Amino acid sequence: MKLLPTEDLHGLLSKPAKLVPSTSPRSRPASRRGGRETARLNELKVLKAVAQFGHLRISELGRAVWPQARYAEQLARRTATRLVASGLVLERRNALGSRSLCLTRGGAAWLELRGVEAQHTLDLSSVAGSTFFHRTLATRYLIERQVEGAQVVGEYQLLRRKAPFSVDAVVRAMRKLPDGMVWQRRATGPMDVELVEQEAAAKARQELEKCLRAAELVGRPLDPEGRYRVGGLVFVYDRELNHARRILLAAASLWGDRSYAERAMLERRVKLVAVELRDPLVWVSSSAVTLHDLRQKGI
Repeated sequence: MKLLPTEDLHGLLSKPAKLVPSTSPRSRPASRRGGRETARLNELKVLKAVAQFGHLRISELGRAVWPQARYAEQLARRTATRLVASGLVLERRNALGSRSLCLTRGGAAWLELRGVEAQHTLDLSSVAGSTFFHRTLATRYLIERQVEGAQVVGEYQLLRRKAPFSVDAVVRAMRKLPDGMVWQRRATGPMDVELVEQEAAAKARQELEKCLRAAELVGRPLDPEGRYRVGGLVFVYDRELNHARRILLAAASLWGDRSYAERAMLERRVKLVAVELRDPLVWVSSSAVTLHDLRQKGI
C-alpha cells in the first residue's frame, strides 16, 4: 500500500474553517401597508374626489379613485359607507332616484386639517335638480380624462374660481361658463387648455354659436405669465341624440363666409365626443372626432 506524503494529507486532516457570516447588509422585506392605513388612505382619496366635483355617485367615485380595480364600485361603496357613518359625507337622493355623495361640514374640516382646501357641498341644487344629467355626464368625461393623466377642473370648481388661471376672459368671449377644462402638464412651454361643453337638451343655434366662438380664442393666454392658453373646444353628448348635426349647422352659419382654409382650421379645433350610455346614466364607451372630419364624412 502506497503511503502519501504528510504534506499531501494536510488539507484532509485539518479541521474545516469556521464559516464567517457575511457582513453585507441583509435586504429588508418591503414594508406593507396595514389594513387600517389602507382604509384611511382610501377615505382621503374619496373625500378629495367628492370635494373636487361637488357630488358623485358610486359609479363615478369608483372610476375616479380605483380606475384599474376590477371591483371598483364595491370598494367605493364600502368606503362611502364608513364615511357616511362617520358623518364626513352625506347621501342625497338625486334626480334619477339613486344616491349621490356630498361633502359635509365635518368632511370639509377633516380635509382642511390635512392640508386640502375644501368646503361642504350640501347645498348644491344640481343633485336633485334638472341639471343633474348635464353635470353628471360632464363630470364622468372629466374623470375619464383625469384617469388618462390630464389635469381637469369641473363646473363646480370653475364657479368658485378654483382653476390655476383666470376664466373671466373666456366667459366674456363665450358669454357663458364652460362645463369643464382639461389640460396636460408640461415641463416647458404653455399648456393648451380644452374647454368642455356638455350637450344634454338641444340648444338653439345662437347658443351653439356662442360655444363655437371658443375655437376663435385658441392661442389666447389665460394667465399673465402665459403658462396656460386656450387650446380647443370639446362637445360631449349622448350619441343617441342628434347633437352632431346641430353643431355642424351652427358652425356653417357662424363660419360659412370664411375661406375654406380658415374654416377647416377652426373646425379642427372643435372635438365631438359621442358617449354610449345605458340606463340609468351609465357610461359604456365614447368615440371622438373633429368637427372638420365629421363634415368631410358628409354627416
